Amino acid sequence: MEYVLLAGVGVIAGLLGGLLGIGGSSVMLPAMVWILGAVKMVNGEPVEQIHQYMAAAMIVNFLLIIPSVIPHVRNKAVWMGVWKFMAPAALAGILLGVALGEQFKDGNRATYLRWAVGVFFIYVVLNNVRRLLAARKLAGLDRQAVEAMPAWRKVVVGFPMGIIAGLLGIGGGALAVPGQQVVLKVPLRNAIATSAATIATISWVGAIAKNLSLAAPYGSIPRSVLLAGCLAPTAMIGSYIGGHLTHKLPLKVVRIVFIALMCFATYKMFTKRPKPAPPASRPVATRTAPATSSAPSAPSLASPVGG
Repeated sequence: MEYVLLAGVGVIAGLLGGLLGIGGSSVMLPAMVWILGAVKMVNGEPVEQIHQYMAAAMIVNFLLIIPSVIPHVRNKAVWMGVWKFMAPAALAGILLGVALGEQFKDGNRATYLRWAVGVFFIYVVLNNVRRLLAARKLAGLDRQAVEAMPAWRKVVVGFPMGIIAGLLGIGGGALAVPGQQVVLKVPLRNAIATSAATIATISWVGAIAKNLSLAAPYGSIPRSVLLAGCLAPTAMIGSYIGGHLTHKLPLKVVRIVFIALMCFATYKMFTKRPKPAPPASRPVATRTAPATSSAPSAPSLASPVGG
């Protein structure tokens, strides 16, 4: 059942990620916490799972954003003069963010990191509510005026995007889209498209760095890849549809739905639901008994595979 639920989550994450240019972690992270539990009992001790969920989400972010970039490029919505400065800055930021995340792996620190994700989601909710209720739209400049701006202004948007993406395991678009609108005066649809192109450029680097950082202490790469494998196929389908809808639909209704989802996501990030460890196997009897064979059962996503 977990596999089916995660596949459904992938569709929603891809659709909203492609539509809004934010990646899909805002949906995937709380969904994994909800379905699989925020912590897992291992040898009688609670172990936070947020880093494994982040590692999986970062893999999926790269895979789901690629299909959404295709319609953005076809519609000539990606502003390359912004992207060519944002992307390198974000790349440096995401590596720094993953390194900072190393300080929040054990004990209460991992819980604090999960709460930090929740706080960031609160910011996303408030920002979207503000934009929904704004009496006027943010004025956008034309492409030539934006691309003529100093490079440091584009770096100012890209570098924090990368740090947040690496530290919290998200796409970074929730910061990059409003950042482009406020700092660079990029129109909304172009900000979404350029954000998606930047995520496609940096997310694979962050995914590799994050998963490698988990390999030594936890041996958890196999589990993060398993989770990503459940989410990615449907997320890519949803992302392709979402990328097309960005240029077809008004964003007001989508923003309302997104706000509702983010409120639920925020709640789940602050809710701790331990996932129990599987029962210990029975001791082998000492008396001689005929050998029997049985087929091994498929591992559960909540079991401590690579934990």
